[in-house]
Amino acid sequence: MVRRPAELPAALPWPVFSRAEALRAGVSAERLRRPDLRRLRRGLYARRDAPLEEANVAGALCRHDPDLVIVGLSAARLLKIPLTRHLERWNPEMPVEVTSFRARGRSDNVIRWHDLSLTSADVHSTSYHHIPTGRTSPMPMTTRARTWHDLAAHLSPSALIAAGDHLLRIPRPALEGRKEPWCTPAELRDVATGRHATVLRAALDRMRVGADSPKETMLRLAFQDAGLPEPDINVPLLGSRSESGHSPDFQWPQFRLCAEYEGAGHNDPRQVERDIRRARAVKSAGFTEVRLYKDDLRQECAPAIRLVREELLSRGWRSGT
Repeated sequence: MVRRPAELPAALPWPVFSRAEALRAGVSAERLRRPDLRRLRRGLYARRDAPLEEANVAGALCRHDPDLVIVGLSAARLLKIPLTRHLERWNPEMPVEVTSFRARGRSDNVIRWHDLSLTSADVHSTSYHHIPTGRTSPMPMTTRARTWHDLAAHLSPSALIAAGDHLLRIPRPALEGRKEPWCTPAELRDVATGRHATVLRAALDRMRVGADSPKETMLRLAFQDAGLPEPDINVPLLGSRSESGHSPDFQWPQFRLCAEYEGAGHNDPRQVERDIRRARAVKSAGFTEVRLYKDDLRQECAPAIRLVREELLSRGWRSGT
């Protein structure tokens, strides 16, 4: 009969931990070889009864080496900066990206070292939170502005713009618990330097305050590239009933037209009710609403462009004006 491994001590609550942490907590070297633990790399272990997540690995690495800074794609994911689909979701095959103010280490399947020139202003003293116990530990990472700078090496121009729009958008305090955007345009201009300066500055020129999602940024850029007039983004509806407070995703007030992108959340019954009230407010203001969904984003948003162009033309817009 195989004996069940002893419970790990309360002094070692982390889902991922170093050998040194385990030994300090009174865990024997033999206990570290039991099958309920997984050896990730030399000196680093994970509990098999807890999900292996990037934040857990990053937190353990930073506790083991206090000089580490989480950078690049890892910093973007942990800061919830939107990325393209194949980069946005972490899996255990992806190494955690780091740098250090001291000597660089050796990359392997768990950790990828970057040789970055950082100043103290580029680093934010964030913390890793172990929610079940409330325990925290330091987890320094690059600031959002510096992380956006480093994403230029990984993202397409449109994805870089979407990431920037996310950082500039005005939050909804009641929903997000903050009043200020993550970054100002000036902060992003200050980091548009170095090897990718041209790409970063070009992205800045096309970024706008107001887009609530990467899909909205995608549509806005598609409308612009197709030669359509630039819309107002998420500003209160202009009309006789503007007191409704509705702010369409896109609005062309001079043509009494607005457009909304309906994501997956619009299937929720409560959201359906809000959408009905929204449509009535739009109609009362004398506007026409174009409703767009995921299929309208196919072929570089060609269906969405066609629908909006047809409505604009019917309201007096002339291509090239």
